[in-house]
Amino acid sequence: MNFFKLVLPLLFLAALSAGGAWAYFNWEVNRPSGLEEKTEFVIKPGESVKSISRNLEGQRIVRSATIFTLYVRLQGLSTNLQAGRYEILPTFSLAQIADFFQHGTFDVRLTFYEGWRKEQYLEYALETLAVEDQEFSAQFNAATAGLEGYLFPDTYIVPVNIEANALVKILRDNFSVKYDQVKAAAQKTGLTQKQIVTVASLVERETADDTDSLEEMRTIAGIIIKRWRSGWYLGVDAAIQYALGYDAKTDRWWKLGLTRADLQIDSPYNTYTHLGLPPGPICNPGLDSLTAVSNAKTTTLYWYYLHGKDGEVRYAETLEQHNQNIAKYLR
Repeated sequence: MNFFKLVLPLLFLAALSAGGAWAYFNWEVNRPSGLEEKTEFVIKPGESVKSISRNLEGQRIVRSATIFTLYVRLQGLSTNLQAGRYEILPTFSLAQIADFFQHGTFDVRLTFYEGWRKEQYLEYALETLAVEDQEFSAQFNAATAGLEGYLFPDTYIVPVNIEANALVKILRDNFSVKYDQVKAAAQKTGLTQKQIVTVASLVERETADDTDSLEEMRTIAGIIIKRWRSGWYLGVDAAIQYALGYDAKTDRWWKLGLTRADLQIDSPYNTYTHLGLPPGPICNPGLDSLTAVSNAKTTTLYWYYLHGKDGEVRYAETLEQHNQNIAKYLR
């Protein structure tokens, strides 16, 4: 009898504790997330429940990774969490989030900008798509070998988990469509498609501040082509920026403030020390740059140009005039 007197209270407390734990569990599962604003969350292909739960807690979408993991396993949902990019509303409960992840997401908008190099395309795609980074990167790098300049910058609606090969094909196909718009004019220049695209990439980067008009782009294209055909050094800073690659100090591509040492780097893209065009395009030019080169003002009297600190383009017919412009507008 004494035994039961001792055990019964313990059993009662255990039941009460279990009931309390279950009540707390249900409360956590069904109350709103507590987010202050809509939050984006990405599930990558093949990602484990543990990783998803940890990331949810890390972004403060759920309060407990353990409770999320336990809930989806108890509900039999853990094997059907779909890769995708999700927008989680503050009103969503943990249970609603778990259900949301069962249906996946479909399309996403990608905007690749004029003047980006293919490495920038890849970085942006990895940030925006729901893909496995290493696998996608390897596939993208293989698929884009030799295609710098031919990945047309534009806005695309694609599946959020699109494969790199499929994305590259879309970019390449769009380039072909857009190039057809300038093809007739381009053929009259006597330049090959590669030469057109290479010069267009130089023009794109040299006018990357978006303030230059199409007429100015045509003039700059004409100057570059004139200098090239006349056996002059092109002296295009953007080509050196391309050769230098990623600048770790400023955490960016396209290094600003080139030094004297930069201008002497040993690279076929150094148009200060190597005659002719660079070996290929230095970025992916847009339609305006392709149009400008296809209709370049090669009869212009100018041989030099620069962008002043005020953003305006200054042209010169002689080196003396160009040096005066440098002293007046760049120093």
